[in-house]
Amino acid sequence: MRSRTEFVERAVETYVDELREARVVVVKEWTEAKARAALLHFLKGRPATYVTDIAEALGMELDLAFRIVGALGKEGKVVG
Repeated sequence: MRSRTEFVERAVETYVDELREARVVVVKEWTEAKARAALLHFLKGRPATYVTDIAEALGMELDLAFRIVGALGKEGKVVG
């Protein structure tokens, strides 16, 4: 680096690049039953996916998605 200005410029460019890739996730209100049904429907035809991707796609709180996937795992309906 040649100067503080160059350092700051690179840092700002990096930050702007990261912001361009960021997405806003709108989280909806879910009952356990509706979230479970939506999650099972989402998984149909998919060989594998991350719980975080499910939560993002459905607009679901992460803790709810993990809780439901855990319950489905205990029931043998999903493998994790």
